[in-house]
Amino acid sequence: MKKGFYYGVFLMLGFSLMSATCSSDDDDFNYGDDCNNCTSEQLESVLSACSDWYIDDLERNNSDLENNYIGYHFNFTIDNTVTVTWGDETASGTWSTSTSGNNIYVTFDILGFDDINDTWLLDDIDNDDDDDDEDDDEFEVDFKIGNDELEFQNANCNV
Repeated sequence: MKKGFYYGVFLMLGFSLMSATCSSDDDDFNYGDDCNNCTSEQLESVLSACSDWYIDDLERNNSDLENNYIGYHFNFTIDNTVTVTWGDETASGTWSTSTSGNNIYVTFDILGFDDINDTWLLDDIDNDDDDDDEDDDEFEVDFKIGNDELEFQNANCNV
């Protein structure tokens, strides 16, 4: 009887640990990818150290919008300015980080970029060199707002 009781407790403890470890917002079943150990300093360093970020994924209100930004390059500076270039056009704006508990938020404010302007939750910083993706040489920074997603990638980042 005691053996069965302890076995049941062991199973319940095991399932509890698995559910705590496997975050419900993991979208690729790689349970270590969320930014639980990221810092705002790390994010600021990565974004400002690398030039010509581009949008690989942008989804707002169940609409895929990344194709609207093909050829757009985002350059973030340590003084929290961002410059976007596409063709012969340029737009400037700001970006800033803030924290709440373990969460890191980034606010973008770029004139004319209403799809991006918002306060986003940092979801992942990844250099992809350990993934099985086709874009193994690219660095990515992922943000979320509920079900909305924004992913910047950079193929020239050696941070």
